[in-house]
Amino acid sequence: MISVAMFAQQQDDCFVVSKISFSGNKITKPSTMYREMLFREGDTICSEEIIRESRENLLNCTLFNFVDFDWTADPDNANAKKLTVNVVERWYLWPIPYLAYADRNLRSWYEADNIARMSYGFDLVYKNLWGLKHELDLTIIGGYNQNFGLSYDIPYLTSKQRLGIKASAGYTRNREVAYITEDDKVKYFKGEDKYAHESFYASIMPYYRFGYRNKLFLQLDYNDRTFNDSLPLLNTDFANPEGTRFQYLTLSAIFKNDYRDDHNYPLDGHYFEVEMTKIGLGLFDYSPDLFYTKVTADWYTPVSGRFYWASNVTTKVSDSKTAPYFLSQGFGYHNDYVRAFDLYVVDALNYAICKNNLKFEILKPVTKHLPFVKNERFGKIHLALYLNLFFDFAYTWDVVIPQGFDTRIANKFIYGTGFGIDFVTYYDKVLRLEYGVNALGESGFFVHLVAPI
Repeated sequence: MISVAMFAQQQDDCFVVSKISFSGNKITKPSTMYREMLFREGDTICSEEIIRESRENLLNCTLFNFVDFDWTADPDNANAKKLTVNVVERWYLWPIPYLAYADRNLRSWYEADNIARMSYGFDLVYKNLWGLKHELDLTIIGGYNQNFGLSYDIPYLTSKQRLGIKASAGYTRNREVAYITEDDKVKYFKGEDKYAHESFYASIMPYYRFGYRNKLFLQLDYNDRTFNDSLPLLNTDFANPEGTRFQYLTLSAIFKNDYRDDHNYPLDGHYFEVEMTKIGLGLFDYSPDLFYTKVTADWYTPVSGRFYWASNVTTKVSDSKTAPYFLSQGFGYHNDYVRAFDLYVVDALNYAICKNNLKFEILKPVTKHLPFVKNERFGKIHLALYLNLFFDFAYTWDVVIPQGFDTRIANKFIYGTGFGIDFVTYYDKVLRLEYGVNALGESGFFVHLVAPI
């Protein structure tokens, strides 16, 4: 029961929730929706905050495109209200076509000037199996780099809906593999008669949800990786000297605290994540041995009118200065980079990054109906457009530079600045177009498909 004493409002501002009903959930079970709400029938509400957070939780569970709360008076109780939660469900079964470049990002693939470096296939994803938010993912990808995998995610194993588990397994093989970093750029090895890299992997990840905004993940991964015999000859630090096949276990613990208003493109709130990972548990011969801790913190706030601010700090600290090359890819990969340095990497096991954005809302989020699309899951869309100014900086330390090689950014303070346009639409899609200048005096135009922070 929500206590009236929790809030500063007068008694007249409070009301009892006499009934909660759902509309539009043709597949999703009511129990799955109730899990995201902070109040129940019979509770007394004295704060708009509880209502707002409940709606955000439903939107961020990735099951719905739209969520609206419709309150009506209860004719049988003057101090009570009835709630109807109106939702527009997403399309849950997706045979998603897959077309990807072999490089770290779109600009790197363009610089390689080889259209054949493409992989293609599909992901068959069911995101709300049984109406209980179970997720099944079948991956079949051929072409340049190949991946065949299967995963299944059960978010609620118990009646209290706190414990979940995800299991996955698969097989990958790559025509090319990065084998060395020269002049702060990755060089690739291409096998002629056989693949440069083959890997079988399996993973199990139980997780526990604390309340509504906190999760703890424990993950155990098994990897069996085989590399082309030529790779250790090209780079003696590519792998351990005993061979080119590695079996190893990886154990990770990840805690997430998520208070963002919108996971897709947040404008208010904060996010905190800490990860501790041990690669190699000593159960196999020649397995790697590396431990690191990684911390990520994001902060979002409205400034004034249509202006918003966002900042991110990410730092990774390892227990070693060196690791086999195929495990030392740190700075410049995934989202751990400085904008306008998209073409550069540092084999850093230790680094800190700070990203900053000042955003101006060109087009406020609006809902549009496409008259020629009758299905509401596709015909009702939301759009938003933002202009953003950014300034990022980072520092890497304890980076070991091989003899005969040079670097312009490792073990140094670097920065990048510029501006861009973010186009945000439904189904968690963001198109980001940016122009930036980096600390080396270089400039360029960059395209990304995820939010900047």
